[in-house]
Amino acid sequence: MNKLAVILFLVTTTLLNTACTNNDYKLSNISVIESDESLIKSENNLESNKNSQIKSGDIINLPIQISIKDLKETKYLSISDSSTLEEKINVILNAISKECFNGLPIKATVYGNDIAKLELLEIKDNDKNRYSWKDDYLNDNVKEYTINNIVKNILQEEYKGTWIKEVQLYYNEKLITLD
Repeated sequence: MNKLAVILFLVTTTLLNTACTNNDYKLSNISVIESDESLIKSENNLESNKNSQIKSGDIINLPIQISIKDLKETKYLSISDSSTLEEKINVILNAISKECFNGLPIKATVYGNDIAKLELLEIKDNDKNRYSWKDDYLNDNVKEYTINNIVKNILQEEYKGTWIKEVQLYYNEKLITLD
């Protein structure tokens, strides 16, 4: 009986190690997006960007995780360190919106240095834009992805400076939940 348990343990461990070292999860392309979003720099070498938060003078590079389908990519946003917390969050939201949500607007309001209230806004003239938060990103199939993608990028757990601790996500003035 003990031999069977050892064999099952070894097989399980081998399978887990194989799954965790899958090359699909390696980041081969890291980009830096300037805060004015007019210049995008790419780097193919992950080793040169070991720190998730890089300071260069009064510019900080904050990482955002872009997840589209099964592809994951890290991009760095160059933001002035002297910007307000709300301005930093809005730069992150604009990048996430453009990269993952077809440019649909997200408005941030920061209360103190603890809470960010994010409002997902629809574009008024829906003829120009065929995308909608409600239809495309808050339906039962992708709602969890939408919430995770926005909240995880806003929390910035690696950031050493003053940052928010809680994110509230709203659509049509109603708090979005996973129920």
